[in-house]
Amino acid sequence: MSDTMLLTEENGILRLTMNAPSNNLMTADFFRDYEAVMAEVEERAKSGGIKGMIICGGGRHFSTGADVEALAQRSADESYDDATGELPAGHIRQKHFFTFLRGLPFPVVSVVTGFCIGSGSEIAVNSHYRIIEKNARVGQPESTFGILPALGGVARTIDICGFQNAYELVMSGELIPAERAYEIGWADIFAEKKQGIPAAEKLIGYIAARGDFVPGKAKTIMQDYKETEL
Repeated sequence: MSDTMLLTEENGILRLTMNAPSNNLMTADFFRDYEAVMAEVEERAKSGGIKGMIICGGGRHFSTGADVEALAQRSADESYDDATGELPAGHIRQKHFFTFLRGLPFPVVSVVTGFCIGSGSEIAVNSHYRIIEKNARVGQPESTFGILPALGGVARTIDICGFQNAYELVMSGELIPAERAYEIGWADIFAEKKQGIPAAEKLIGYIAARGDFVPGKAKTIMQDYKETEL
């Protein structure tokens, strides 16, 4: 396992701690290591016995997003092939390891701290739940570079925030504070600093005790949780 991606398990809860350089700047190396660890998660999910998974940044920030130069190069290398009508295999694989999160048979909770930007935001929105800590900032600034989120971010942001809020977030490219992210539904739970992980563990414990988690019930379960636990 790479030092940039630390996957641990305690009491049936997986924790993926992202420790890439420059505040989890998503370079080519980051994506390679992320795909490798997510392939491991996918395999471990098949064996059962997992209560949930937490995704977090190892330092101050969840992720400062994709490296601009790497993003531009990837966009050029992975353009749609008019001749074959197919997307590049590399892009399909990369997108899979973002979007498969929301189909896992256990809850995936992203704990958002500091900056959660661009492709980093797409990891968070593809999770079932997002817990955001005070002073965090989130956004998808790809539109300011002339591109759109390509790893499931657009459709998933619409699903969790509604069309109008998603449109403003994606097309403006602005970063919004934690309070606003919670207000529009981007985040499910607002937490004080350093309280995101305990909040995620409590949520996963509640869901495990219910014993009825399926991805399609994620929103309903969160509503029940807020009514009974918060």
